Amino acid sequence: MTDAAPGAGRPAPTRRDTLALLSVAAVTLSPYGAARADQANPPPSGAGAGAVTDPNEKEIPMAFELPPLPYAYDALQPYMSAETLEYHHDKHHQAYVTNGNNLLKGTEWEGKSLEEIVKGSYGKNAGLFNNAGQHYNHIHFWKWMKKDGGGNKLPGKLQAAVDADLGGYDKFKADFVAAGTTQFGSGWAWLAVKDGKLAITKTPNGENPLVHGGTPILGVDVWEHSYYIDYRNARPKYLEAFVDSLINWDYVLEMYEKAA
Repeated sequence: MTDAAPGAGRPAPTRRDTLALLSVAAVTLSPYGAARADQANPPPSGAGAGAVTDPNEKEIPMAFELPPLPYAYDALQPYMSAETLEYHHDKHHQAYVTNGNNLLKGTEWEGKSLEEIVKGSYGKNAGLFNNAGQHYNHIHFWKWMKKDGGGNKLPGKLQAAVDADLGGYDKFKADFVAAGTTQFGSGWAWLAVKDGKLAITKTPNGENPLVHGGTPILGVDVWEHSYYIDYRNARPKYLEAFVDSLINWDYVLEMYEKAA
C-alpha cells in the first residue's frame, strides 16, 4: 500500500489501518486466520489440531489447523493487549501451522496425532519438531488464559496437589515466575505432572515436558513476541500478570485430571 500523492486528499495510512490490512491478509492463509469472539472454541487438543469423521464415525487426524481464539482480542486487557493477541495468534501461531504442514508432508508422522508428531520428531527432524511443538504449546496457551483469571483461586483438587508437591500457592508462584524469568532466550515455563507429582520446569524454544517424560498442565510463553508490545523487556512483570490475572485454573485442572 502506498501513500496518496500530495494534494490527492488521501491521508497516509495509520497504524490501525495497517494492522487491519494485516489481519485481512491472515484470512487468506487459513479460514481461521482472524479470530472473532463469536467463533467456536478451539478443537480438542488430542488430535493433530483438528479431526474429521469418516462414515464409521472414527476420528481421522488432519494436518495442522489454526484454532480460533476462545475469546475476543481485547478480552485479556490490560494484562495482554489486543495488538499482542492479534499478532501472536494470527501471525506467529499461523506461521507454525503453515510451516508444520509443509514439513509434515512425506514424513513417517503424516496422519499421526499432534502428540505423536511432537514426541516422534524430537531429536530426529528439528524443523518439523520446532513447528509441531510450538503448535501444540500454543493450542493450549490460548486456553490456559481467560478474562478475570489467575490468582489464588485454584479448584480444591488442584490446590491440594500444589500444597503437597510444590509447597503451596505462594511458593508455586515464586518458582514459576523464576523459571520463566531465568529461561535464557526464547522458551517456556511449565507446570507439569511427572512421576505422579507436580513439577515446575522450563524449556528452550518450542520444547515442552512431553519430550522430557512429563505431561504439561500449564505453560507460559516467554518468547518476546508474547509480551514485548505490552511490557517491553520487563519479562518478570509479564509473568506476574499471567499468574495473578490470566491463568484459567479450570483448564489447568482439566489437564491435571487427564495427566494424573
